Amino acid sequence: MVCVMRSILACEALNNLIVEAKFSLKKYRIQKKLLLNPVCSSMQKSLFVFSALALVVFAAGLGVSSWVSPDTIIPLQQPTTTVTPDTPEMPPEESWIIIDLPADATQLEFGAEVYRLVCKACHGDKGQGLTDDWRAQWDPRDQNCWQSKCHARNHPPDGFYMPISPAVVGPPLKIFGTALDLYNYIHTRMPWHDPGSMTEKESWSVTAYILKINDVDPGSDLNAITAAQIRLRAEVAPPVDVQVEEPNRISPYWVVALIVVIALIFLGILALNRRSTD
Repeated sequence: MVCVMRSILACEALNNLIVEAKFSLKKYRIQKKLLLNPVCSSMQKSLFVFSALALVVFAAGLGVSSWVSPDTIIPLQQPTTTVTPDTPEMPPEESWIIIDLPADATQLEFGAEVYRLVCKACHGDKGQGLTDDWRAQWDPRDQNCWQSKCHARNHPPDGFYMPISPAVVGPPLKIFGTALDLYNYIHTRMPWHDPGSMTEKESWSVTAYILKINDVDPGSDLNAITAAQIRLRAEVAPPVDVQVEEPNRISPYWVVALIVVIALIFLGILALNRRSTD
């Protein structure tokens, strides 16, 4: 009987030990999990910080390298100096300008007559523009072109508003890159009161005449091919891009950036290992 009682007590003691062991193990696992979660979170944060820092340093090295590398210099775009002409309008079939010249008249003779009939009143007999001296030669009643009921804003229905008319000799001509640009402007924008109303022959002829009074030889037959070759404005020579040949095309900033990135990654790994061991 005593032996049986001892056995029962031993079994109960063993059972209590087993229960305590299980509870201790469960408690240990809970404590370990609680301890590991901050470590993992810290490890993730550290990994993110080191990765972001590595990317920033690499991008900075790449930018500095492309900025200082002699092989990656991008030349500045030069400004366009040629005037872009407007799309020419279709000339009328018949001209409103009545020119009384022989059939064998030269282009310059024809242009001089077009200028006299169409352009002279506003741009002057010598291309000087609508100056006081030029208007003084008119009838006194017509000398003030901008008075009421003339060419002011309140002109009559059959009239038109006329701004200050510039000269066609000297510096104003240099706003055009070539004689072709000058022709395109005249053919599409002139005359002021009826733009685009001149025929191609009239526009080419008066362009040749304007070149002539500016001491520019238009040739015997000014056309699109020859006009494109007559420059009216001096072109600014583009800067010469002199580059020195470098034996080593790899910029040293690439190497420095790569070394820094590798060092950061290595330090990040060491920091993660140290925290995991702790």
